[in-house]
Amino acid sequence: MKPGVEARRDAARALGRILRSGAYSNRLVDMSSLPPQDADLLRFLTYTTLRHLNRIDSVVEEFSDRRISKLDGEVADVLRVAVAELMYGRAPAHAIVDSAVESTKGGKRRSASGFVNGVLRAIVRSRSTEAVSDEPRLEYPVWLVETLDSRWESSEVTRFLEFSLGDAPRQVRARAGAATEGLTPIPGIPGAFEWTERGELADGFVVQDAASVAVGNAVPLHPGDLVLDLAAAPGGKAAHLRDRGAVVFAADRNRRRAVDARRRWPDIAWSVADGLHPPFGPGTFDHVLLDAPCSGLGTMRRRPEVRYKANPESVAEMAGRQRAMLETALALVAPGGTVTYSVCTITADETVDVVADLPAEAPKGTPGKLWGNGVLLGPHLTGTDGMFISVVRRP
Repeated sequence: MKPGVEARRDAARALGRILRSGAYSNRLVDMSSLPPQDADLLRFLTYTTLRHLNRIDSVVEEFSDRRISKLDGEVADVLRVAVAELMYGRAPAHAIVDSAVESTKGGKRRSASGFVNGVLRAIVRSRSTEAVSDEPRLEYPVWLVETLDSRWESSEVTRFLEFSLGDAPRQVRARAGAATEGLTPIPGIPGAFEWTERGELADGFVVQDAASVAVGNAVPLHPGDLVLDLAAAPGGKAAHLRDRGAVVFAADRNRRRAVDARRRWPDIAWSVADGLHPPFGPGTFDHVLLDAPCSGLGTMRRRPEVRYKANPESVAEMAGRQRAMLETALALVAPGGTVTYSVCTITADETVDVVADLPAEAPKGTPGKLWGNGVLLGPHLTGTDGMFISVVRRP
C-alpha cells in the first residue's frame, strides 16, 4: 500500500462512523494503532474534515452535480477527506487523488473509483480549493451562530468560533507532590498545566482540560467535607475533589461508565443512579458538584462534530433537564451548603438562564468572563474548553 493511503482510508472510515453512527472523533483518533506519522495524518484529516465540512460538502456537490446526501456514504467520505486535504493540506494534489482512488478500490464501492477520480481531478483543474475564505462563521450551523449573536457581542462570537476551529492542547492536572518543573501553568487555574510530551504521563498527573480543573477548584469545600459528584463519570472531577481532601460519593446513570470509573478510582464510593432520582436523603451533603449533561458545544476543538449533533430542540431539552437536576441537587445539600453547577457548553439556555433566578454567584478566583450569575471560560478567553461555572448556595 502506498504511503499515506491507510491513514486517508482510516480517516474516511472514521468520518462515516462519526457522522452516521454517533462515534466521537477524539476516541476514534486516540484508538488508532497507526505509526506516529500516519496517526498524525489521520488526526489532521479527521479533524480538518469535520471542522470545515460545510465548505467541503459545497465543493463536492458543485463538481459531482449531486447533493451530498444522495451519494453513497462511503464514497462521500472518501471525497470529503480528499477535498479537505486539497484545501488545507500540503501533499501534492496528484498524491491525494491517487490515494482517494486507491481507497475507493479497496472498499465496498470499488466501482465508484472512476467517479471519485473524475470529481477530484475536476476540482484540481478548477483550482477552486485555493481560494479559501477565512470567515469562521461559515464553518458552523446557522442556528448556532444566530444563537450566540443574540447574547454575545458580534466580535466575541467571531473570536470564539475562530478559536474553536483550532486544536486543543493537551492539558493536565497535577496532583499534590507532582514534579511540575518545566511545565507551563495555565494562568488563573491552579494545578493545571500544558503537557507537550508524547506518550504516557508521568506519575502524579491526570489528563484533564484546564476548564475541568477550574470546576474542581470552584467547589468551596474544606478537607473532610462530604461531597457528591452527581453526574460523575468518567470520574476526573470526583478524583480532584478527593485530592482536595473531601469525602467523595460519585453517581452516574450510565452503568458501563460508572463501572469503568470505579475501576479507575476505586477509593471513591460509586453508585449507578439517575441525577433526577439519586439514592440519597435530603440535606446529606455539604456540597454537590453537578457537571450536568449538555450539548458539549464548548468542546468543539477536540470534538468538532458536536456542532452537527446539537440543534435548538436538543438544547432546550437539555436545559430543562439541567434545571431539574439542579433543583434535585439543591435538596441534597444541608442549609448553607452549595451546588457547583457546570456545563461544557456556551448557549445561554444551558448556562446563565438555568441559574438566573437562584442565589448563585461566580466562583471566586476563576478566570474568564463574568456572565450572569457565573463565569464563562473558553478557548478565546482562557485557552481552555468552553465551560460555564456557577456556585448556588442553599439558604
